[in-house]
Order: sequence, then structure tokens, then C-alpha cells
Amino acid sequence: MTDSGKIQLIEALEEKVFHDIPAHKKELTELVGLFIQRAFPRKKKLVLAGEKWDRVFFIHRGIIRLYYTDKEGREFNKEFYREGQLVWPVAPSARKNDSLFSIAAVEDIEVSVCSFASFYSWLANHAYWEKFALPYVEFFAEEKFSREYEFLMNSATKRFQNFCKKNPDLAERIPDYHLASYLGITNVSLSRIRKSADFNLC
Repeated sequence: MTDSGKIQLIEALEEKVFHDIPAHKKELTELVGLFIQRAFPRKKKLVLAGEKWDRVFFIHRGIIRLYYTDKEGREFNKEFYREGQLVWPVAPSARKNDSLFSIAAVEDIEVSVCSFASFYSWLANHAYWEKFALPYVEFFAEEKFSREYEFLMNSATKRFQNFCKKNPDLAERIPDYHLASYLGITNVSLSRIRKSADFNLC
């Protein structure tokens, strides 16, 4: 990684990841030394279901998705991540067992990649693990409850409206077939919702 790349990553981690943790520049410089910068094309699989998810990804450019694949080869999108987000195996089971889902690029992406073992060691050595991990656990718990409510209580149209309000940029960038899968509807149904006369898109 170039010196300018290291500086950019330090600044991005300070702003997007460690804003609530008073990590010193020297410590972050040490952490950034564990990352390598990579570029992947659209549709590139970063982790396959059945493999060990043992890496941390910080997204500089593009969108990635987490998705399940059933026995018939059908894909069901679990979540999307974009620029400025850190993607790592939050659940202990995701770190111990083979991954139940795959991770792939939705767009051409640029990421900084680090092994989770090295990332965890850095956090633990500087006594940052609890301060770092707890907000993520709380955030994903809230997201899980919100998603359950959406599927149980809201119509497909309402789910799409809420997604647009919460993620207007993603609603424009994610292909319809991926978004339809995430919303639990068919691509045809999503197309009908978009064309509905009484629906104002995002």
C-alpha cells in the first residue's frame, strides 16, 4: 500500500469506524499496516458459502452483498454494504464455522483487506475489542428486529418505500433483481411497484 493510501485509510477508519474510540495515530498506523488494497470486478465472489470467512473488508468504492443460495441455485440477498463500511464476521459462529452465505461484489469495488485474526489481535492488544464490537452487535440486533418487523407487518410496497427512504443511493444503484430478492419479492413485482401510479419513487 502506498503512503498516500495508508494516510487515506487511516483517515477513513478514524471517521467511519473508530470515531467513538480514541485510537492514536501510531496505533492506527500499525493497524493499517495489516491491510492490503485490492480491486475486484462486479460479481466477483469474495467469500463462498462453505468456506471460512476469515477476512475484514473496508469498502473504499462500490457495493458488496451477502447472500444465501438454496439447493436449486436461487440466491436470496441478506444485506448490502457500501463505501465507508467495515464488513467483518460479527457473530461468533461466523468466525468459528464455515460461512452459511456468500459475499460478492455488486459493482466494481476497491477494498482494503485484512485477516480477521490480525485485526482481532490488534484490537485486543490495545484493549479496544469491547468498545469496537459492542456497537456493531447492537446495530445488527436493531437491524434484525427492524427487518423482521418489515417482513411480518408491511406490504411489499411499504417495504420498498421504507428501503428507499433509508437508502436512497442504494435504491438507485442496486440492480432490481438484487433489490427484489432482498425485499422478498419477485423482480416482476418490484417492476409493478415502481410503475404504480400512486407510488412516488424515493
